Parts: sequence; C-alpha cells; structure tokens
Amino acid sequence: MSSRIRFMWRRINPIKLNYKSRCSALIPILTPKTIRATVPYTLGFSLLTLIGLEKKLNAEDELIMTIKHCILFIQRNEFDKAEQLLHVALRQAQQINHQLGVTYVYDVMANLALEREQYSKAKQLFVAVSQRLLADGTAEDDPRLIHISAKLARISHMQHEYTTAQLGYDWCLEKLSAVIDRDPNENFKQLQAMIEDWYGRLFIDCDKSELGLKYLKSSYEKMKNIKDIGQDHLVIQLNDIGTVCDKIGAVDESIKYFKEAIDMGKTIEDMPDLGAMYVNLGRAYMKKNLLDFARKTCGYGWKLGVMAKNNDIKSEAELCLKEIKNMV
Repeated sequence: MSSRIRFMWRRINPIKLNYKSRCSALIPILTPKTIRATVPYTLGFSLLTLIGLEKKLNAEDELIMTIKHCILFIQRNEFDKAEQLLHVALRQAQQINHQLGVTYVYDVMANLALEREQYSKAKQLFVAVSQRLLADGTAEDDPRLIHISAKLARISHMQHEYTTAQLGYDWCLEKLSAVIDRDPNENFKQLQAMIEDWYGRLFIDCDKSELGLKYLKSSYEKMKNIKDIGQDHLVIQLNDIGTVCDKIGAVDESIKYFKEAIDMGKTIEDMPDLGAMYVNLGRAYMKKNLLDFARKTCGYGWKLGVMAKNNDIKSEAELCLKEIKNMV
C-alpha cells in the first residue's frame, strides 16, 4: 500500500477511547487512532453509573474513592496505575460483599482493556459484566446491555471476525431503535450514533465503502445534534467521511466534507490533525486538476505539520507537493 493511501486510510480504522472528567453517566465515542494521542469521545465509557453506586454505598467511602482514583488515572493515561488500583477496588468490593460494586469494577476493567487494545481480556470482562447484569434481573434490551453488546461487536471487528461483528451491530441497532421509540433519551441517541459509526467502519474494512459511507453520514447527522459532543470529534468525522468519498470517486463531495472539517477545525484551539485535513483536501484538488488550489492547501498542511512537529503530516505534504510539481 502506498504511503498516500496509508495516510488517507489509517484514520478510518482502529479507534481509541477518551474519558471525560466526571465519573457518572459514562459512555464512549469513537474516533481514529493515529495522529492524535487522545480523541474526543463522549460521555465517558459506561452506562453503569457511579452515582447509583454512591447512593447504595454511602457508608463505604473508601471503595468510592478508590474507584474515583482509578478513573482519574485513566483520564491521565496512567493505565498501569489504574489497573493496579482496580484490583484493589475489586478486593474492597468483594470484602464487603457488594455485588453492584464488583460489577462496576469489572466494567471499568473491561473498558480499560478495550482502551489498551487487549481485546481478548476485554471480551472476557464484558461477558462477565453482562452475565452479572442478567443474573440481577436486567432485561436483555436494557441500554446497558446493548452498550456492552456493541463493544463486543467492536471487539469482533478488531479481531477480524466480521460476520460476528455484523450480527452484533444489527442486533444492537434493532434493539436500540425500539428503546429510543419508547424513550428518546439523548444518551441513547448518542449510543445509536456511536454504533452506526462503528458499523460504517466495519463495512469500509469489508470493501463495502458505499454502505459504510451511509452509516458514517447517519452517525454524523445524529452526533452534530447532541449538545455534549465536542467539536473536535465532529471535525474528525467530517474528515473521515471526506476520505471515504474520495475513495469511491465522489471527489466533489469529498472536497465539500474536507472543507467543512477544516472550517470547523480552525475554530478549535488545539486541533493537531488540521494539517492532515489540508493535505487530504489538496489531494482531492489534484484529482480535479486544480493545481493552484492543491499547491496552496498542501503547502499549508506542510506548514501546520512543521508547527505541530508531526513528521507524518510533513512528509505526506512534501509528497503531495512533489506530485503537483510533476503534474505541471
């Protein structure tokens, strides 16, 4: 695969999760893994809430504080410390025989394993959480279980078990649609958008880009109407949609999305991916033989790459400029 194609497509494949500072109403969001070290994801990483745990464990302050410190370490990307402390929290919950606390700690452990791309471990832990919830009387179409099932489908996707992943995503979207019909909660709509984004990326990996594009667009339309979504996440989604449009030959449409991504990205104080988007736009202009526009945008992408000390963006911009020169 050429460096150009790698540059365009590495943003579409693996995702990384990021965590908000609060401990309650936790849920994830998706985004590409490469140029950014962290990405804007959503409400957190779980539909299990520490608020509910606090209400039932008001006398067990030590356990609550241990879990909060675990989440703080995760927010700081200090994953080894978080994992060590999670085992302490698990022992504390087991010692006081509090099953809700045990379930919550398992869930945090599972999400941490997913964040670290320890897929087999994450799968085992998510299954354990699901079993504990079901044993506690939780219905199978409960949004918490749908959320966990979506993560299990994502793990199957990452392990190249595409048929299993597709079945999982289909089930989650069907069940979640019924839930939203009964209760159009914004959290549930956000979860729906997240699953559609992941599903779209699955189709792209299976060389069904047109179908993948449909789901990515649907996800974006939902995400942009959710008030808690960060603008930087929307910028990344727009860039990825533009990338898929470019791949299937819809160059005019790709230019539209790249320009939207850049215009929105310029309003964000810290957007290190912006240079990559300029290079992507420049390459789209090249396909339209708009070489002056291509030279200008790739040149600005190079400048941003230098300023961000990002050698990947700088190198791709230089390659873009060299190709433009050869076309003249």
